Amino acid sequence: MVFAPGATGIARRTATVVVPTHLGGRRLERVLDSLAEQTARARTIVVDNAGPGDVAEIVGRHDFAEHLRLNENVGFGRAVNRAAAMSREDVLVLVNDDCVCHPGFLDELVRALDPAEGVVMAAGVLVEAHDETTIDTAGVEVSDTLLGFDYLNGVPLASIGPETPAPVGPCGGAAAFDRAAFAEVGGFDENLFAYWEDVDLTLRLVRAGGRCALATRAVGTHEHSATLGSGSSRKNYLMGWGRGYVLRKWSVVGSPGRALRVLANDAVVCGGQLALDRTAAGVRGRVAGFRAARNVPRERYPGELLSAAPRSRRTLGRRLRRRLRLRTRAAAQG
Repeated sequence: MVFAPGATGIARRTATVVVPTHLGGRRLERVLDSLAEQTARARTIVVDNAGPGDVAEIVGRHDFAEHLRLNENVGFGRAVNRAAAMSREDVLVLVNDDCVCHPGFLDELVRALDPAEGVVMAAGVLVEAHDETTIDTAGVEVSDTLLGFDYLNGVPLASIGPETPAPVGPCGGAAAFDRAAFAEVGGFDENLFAYWEDVDLTLRLVRAGGRCALATRAVGTHEHSATLGSGSSRKNYLMGWGRGYVLRKWSVVGSPGRALRVLANDAVVCGGQLALDRTAAGVRGRVAGFRAARNVPRERYPGELLSAAPRSRRTLGRRLRRRLRLRTRAAAQG
């Protein structure tokens, strides 16, 4: 399917909010409290990824929320797909459980969609929990080798407005999708347990003719890497797994030139993890993810979508600066 003018318009669109959680606790209560304070409450499905017993109790204190209990932790993408299959609303809104939605977040995010004009994705703006004047992420950007990074990371919130260019797609922590478009391309790739599923879905939606809007007034607060911890072996492994999987699935290493750039870029990333985090988990993850994609149908390298993408060198520099900021902050707190 190619998304084109003629789809359903934006008037009075209904939404299902999906909040996957594995840890529950105070963080889940905070995000549900913030959703309760939105201009209009929306049906909210909390997908309980085999979390602690308090998840059902917390959900039960919010009359607009439903509790979907899973017997095992199936990961982010599968959890969202389970909730999406239950939805009959027009829009899927995804919110991480380590976020707090500011007033108007939901309305602004849903309003940004316009399927009639091909806008089937919308990215919210998440600011850093320790400094709400600074953006943590406003969507995803990808380089020519599909090296991903958080759009507008480190940029002052006050510097963005209606003229700010939109990202290629939203990050999974603050996103809205036209539900029909989401379903048409198959939802999230369930082979991706956590991380990179938003990049993969974005590429499929854009290839089908979809576009992303930036909802600059859909603001939330985000505790970066609150679930696994920045620089943890588990996070580095999962990030590496997704990277290796996407590289093979999207035929990024299909040409010698791109293959060499991938090797150079990822050597820098993994070398940094070895130096800063004292772990080679990112290397192991990349190898495992690349192997796992061997039987997955290949997507053609999206060169036409990446013609204006930044070079990986720029992305690497920004990743390093963020890691150093996070380490400095952690050292100051500990």
